[in-house]
Amino acid sequence: MFSFRCDGADPTCTLRQGIAATSGSVVFTRVRLVGAVAALIAAVSGATVGWQRIPAAPTAVKSVELRSTAAPMETTMKSPIVATTDPRPFDACEDIPFDVVQRLGLAFSPPEHEDGLRCHFDAGNYQVAVEPIIWRKYEESLPPDALETTIQGHRAAGYWVLKPTYHNSYWYFSCMVAFKTSYGVPQQALDYSTVYSNPEVDCPSTNLQRANDLASYYKF
Repeated sequence: MFSFRCDGADPTCTLRQGIAATSGSVVFTRVRLVGAVAALIAAVSGATVGWQRIPAAPTAVKSVELRSTAAPMETTMKSPIVATTDPRPFDACEDIPFDVVQRLGLAFSPPEHEDGLRCHFDAGNYQVAVEPIIWRKYEESLPPDALETTIQGHRAAGYWVLKPTYHNSYWYFSCMVAFKTSYGVPQQALDYSTVYSNPEVDCPSTNLQRANDLASYYKF
């Protein structure tokens, strides 16, 4: 809005002031416009930066499957990993020559594999089973009444597994000879029947004799 005032000497003075006022208003308006545009650009830039900083939505995690395998583990070591205990120290059915088994009277029927490395020998009136045990030590195998001795230079012990007594009614009995080795216990069990064994068997002494005969074929 303009007001015109003239004092006679300068009739355009009021008009000049009006033009100057109008120019100032235009400049002020332009400054406000520039400021608004700058604020808008800053807001848009801030929103863009904030959008870029928003973390990505988490993706679905795949389930982890844990499996057990008996396959040997791979290694990056220069030297291979060597097992400290041989899972097959010896197999009596395969490592004892058959002619030896025949000569000792243990081939009434052919030697037969049973569970694992357990080998069964048949003498007719008694049975002998030889098995190397790698998961148990010699000291852990002996009962309190075991009698320790030396067989072919090796420490061994004999004991009853199923002992005949006056109050039992079992029809068979069993005794054991166990050897001390670096890997565990080779054990030799003898079983006989009180009904069918003929002649009668002296379990501890017979098993001890067979242990002396077979010890040279065992692995220590």
